Amino acid sequence: MGVSTSDQTDQFLQIENCCCHAGNLWYNSPMREHIERLGVVPYFLLGLLLLAVGLLALNHLTSLWLFDASQRIDLLRALAQDQADAATLLAAALPEMIIAFLSLVLVSITGLTLPLVYFLNKRFNLGHTHYLVTLRQSMWLGVWAAFCVWLRMNRTLTVAAALLVAAVLLLVELLLQVRSRAAAEQDVLKGTR
Repeated sequence: MGVSTSDQTDQFLQIENCCCHAGNLWYNSPMREHIERLGVVPYFLLGLLLLAVGLLALNHLTSLWLFDASQRIDLLRALAQDQADAATLLAAALPEMIIAFLSLVLVSITGLTLPLVYFLNKRFNLGHTHYLVTLRQSMWLGVWAAFCVWLRMNRTLTVAAALLVAAVLLLVELLLQVRSRAAAEQDVLKGTR
């Protein structure tokens, strides 16, 4: 037996109103309704918190030694005389310090871009103003920025490399969006049968 046009319209509206998250965990959740009622405030506060934590930790990280000074007295002397080059410093740096620095760049950029990503999702009515989706999208920007900083530290950053990494991250986000929409559509269709 065929499905009537009004049933198809109702199914389409249910799919469009779904939150782009597999399952209905967030669809009828009071938490989601509360966050939507607050608007940009939670996004702005979380972004401000992440930015503050990232910048304060970066400020503290710059006061620490990047390498073991007892092992590399020659590098310490070259630093004091302003004769050390960046490649030598990067080669001597402790890997933990580099990872901590790049992680803090990721956190800071995520916090900085979180309200912007929220406003872009609202402005272009992309349909995924879900809190975790917005956070994931801003984290992609943080990952991109941290990767570009890492390439710059190695002196290999080019416009082509930055655009290629941005395109790959954008493609991953698009695939995640398609997957979540398909899962939501499948859940809605299962519920109507």
